[in-house]
Amino acid sequence: MQQELPVGGTREEARTRWSGKGAAGRWGITRWTLLLAGCVAPLLASGAAVAETSAAKEAETHYTHRTTLQRDCPIHENYPKPEVPQRAWGKKAGEAVGVRYTYKDYALVLDYGRKDRPNWGFIAKSCLGDPSARSQGDRGTPLPDLQAIGGHGQVKPVPISAPHPATHHGTPIQVGSVGSYRSAPASFVIGNVRAGDAFYLTRPTCGRHNPEQWVLGYAPVTGRWGYIEAMHLPACL
Repeated sequence: MQQELPVGGTREEARTRWSGKGAAGRWGITRWTLLLAGCVAPLLASGAAVAETSAAKEAETHYTHRTTLQRDCPIHENYPKPEVPQRAWGKKAGEAVGVRYTYKDYALVLDYGRKDRPNWGFIAKSCLGDPSARSQGDRGTPLPDLQAIGGHGQVKPVPISAPHPATHHGTPIQVGSVGSYRSAPASFVIGNVRAGDAFYLTRPTCGRHNPEQWVLGYAPVTGRWGYIEAMHLPACL
C-alpha cells in the first residue's frame, strides 16, 4: 500500500518520518519502547515470582502426605505441652494438610491453604483421615513416629529437639519476626517463633551472621532446643 505523504512534505521527508530517522520518529520509537518496557517488565517479574513461589510450594509438598480433616481442629504452632503457650489457628473439616512426621498423639503438618506464616504446625492425629507420614513423602508405606524422608529422599530419624550443650546463657535475645524452628540447619520443622519471643544462646553474644545462617539456642515458647535463621534475630545481624 502506498504511504500517505504528510501535508507540505517531500517524499524524502515522508520516508524519514515513516522510518523513524527524524527527530519525531526517534522520539516515537523511543516512547513506544519505553512504554512497552514498562508494561512487560512487571509481567516478567510477576511471572518469575509466581514460578519461584510455585517451585517452593512444590518442594514443600513433595515431603508431605496429603490428607483431609475429619472435623474442625486447631493446628498448634508448637507441640502442645503444659509449659508451652497455646498458639494455634483453626482448620475446617474436609480441608487438606500434608503430614511431614508424627510424634505421639500429634502430626507435624503443612497447611496447604494457609498464606500466612507459620504454615507448619502440630495437629492431633485423631483429626486426620490418614495421619501417617510416608516413606516417599507424598506416597509410599506408612512410617513410625519421628521418621520422615530427608533432603535426599531417604528415610531418617527426626530429632524432636536439636542436640545442644548442657546449659544456655542467662540473658536471652529477642526474636524479631515469625520464623520456623528447626532440628538442625535447614532441616525438620519442630516449632515456630514470633516477634518478641525469648531465645537463649549457647554463648554470651550472638556475633554477626548472614541472614540465611542458622543459630542454635533454646526458645521457651517451643519447650525445646532448635535452630532459627539469623534473619529473625536482630541481635545476630
